[in-house]
Amino acid sequence: MYLLTGLVGLIALAAPFVLGFTGNTAALWTNLIVGAVLLIASVAEAFEQDRDNLEYWVAAIFGIGAISAPFAFSYTDHTQALWTSIGVGVLAIVAAGLRFFNRQALQ
Repeated sequence: MYLLTGLVGLIALAAPFVLGFTGNTAALWTNLIVGAVLLIASVAEAFEQDRDNLEYWVAAIFGIGAISAPFAFSYTDHTQALWTSIGVGVLAIVAAGLRFFNRQALQ
């Protein structure tokens, strides 16, 4: 599952440049920070292969942060930035949830 969170991190990092909302500072930095954290957590999980689920807690927390960021930082009027943040947040939470539910099913 770390590949999925890594992919979500890459999407968040690339979205401001691909979708053209680099002019909105709050949206730009939100996506860069969320993307970098998800990517770093994913790479750490890939090399560490530990069983404490730290990556997925980070993904869930930053997913919630990505969903709430457009409302907290007032960039709801920028459609691409709004939906990118919500989409990245939902994907991060789904990836974390899949890992948690798969772990519970295996026990």
